[in-house]
Amino acid sequence: MKFRKWLGKRATNKHLKLGTDIIILSASSYLMIKKAVGFSISNWLLENAFQQPLVNAYVFISISLLIIAIISKVIILYYEHFPVMAHNFVEPDEISDCLHRMNSEICNHLDKCTQTELTDIKTIYEQHGFKVNLALIVESMAEHIRKSITNIKIKKKDLFISLYSYDNKGSVLEYVLHFDPKRDLVETKTIDLNAEKYSHYECVKCISSPKTTSYVFDAKSDYAKGASNRHKSIQHYLGCKLYSGNLLFGFLNIEFHHNPLFSDEEQMQDFMEEHVYPFKLLLEYQFLKRDFFDSLKNFESNWRAA
Repeated sequence: MKFRKWLGKRATNKHLKLGTDIIILSASSYLMIKKAVGFSISNWLLENAFQQPLVNAYVFISISLLIIAIISKVIILYYEHFPVMAHNFVEPDEISDCLHRMNSEICNHLDKCTQTELTDIKTIYEQHGFKVNLALIVESMAEHIRKSITNIKIKKKDLFISLYSYDNKGSVLEYVLHFDPKRDLVETKTIDLNAEKYSHYECVKCISSPKTTSYVFDAKSDYAKGASNRHKSIQHYLGCKLYSGNLLFGFLNIEFHHNPLFSDEEQMQDFMEEHVYPFKLLLEYQFLKRDFFDSLKNFESNWRAA
């Protein structure tokens, strides 16, 4: 796998591609001219410039370069059709849908605030579909991930995403939702961050460390086996904290099942940064908005009491 990745990087080098195309194009053009008018470079060199040994060396070098160029072209075509990267750029339709939903919600808040009657903050808060928005974002993220994987078709059963919120009072992670919601795959609904029972969970280890992300490349052997039977088919694991500043909101878990997709952990990190982080920010925005409305409700209650 490492050799394939090393070879793939060099096969997609633009200078190698250009050199290969120039050699093959020059050779094919020369053969067409030779066929049409009978012109031979080796014969011309022998008659006008070089002795036989130098002409033989020229022929040997030319044939060698042509063979190398043909082999290189075959490798380049292979990696163009079967890229070494497990993921590729896809149109961010799902992100656009999420942003459109959030913008519409903000417009509803503004409409409520601009009414002539005195606005009750609670009515604005009720317009914030916190859990509905979280479910939309997670489902959109799942669809985006499935579309972005290029080396194999990802079915719904091959992808598991779970979202937990953080309760700082009890120092626990509370289950919020998962994908695919139609499948009952979650056994642990509450994770006590201080309990020895859960200390080997990736989310607990990540939260207890200064790291913001967690990766397990060979999850089949290195991933913590919880109460669920999902560990029987898991291949890779990615996880990340949901936070803003010093505020921890929760944790996002992503598991890939049945088929190995990535060649190493570096590739998993690239995938996280390119395809998961935009949705991570959208999730964090929902938690921030929830806390903002909670603060407004408390402010109004305190103001009325005063």
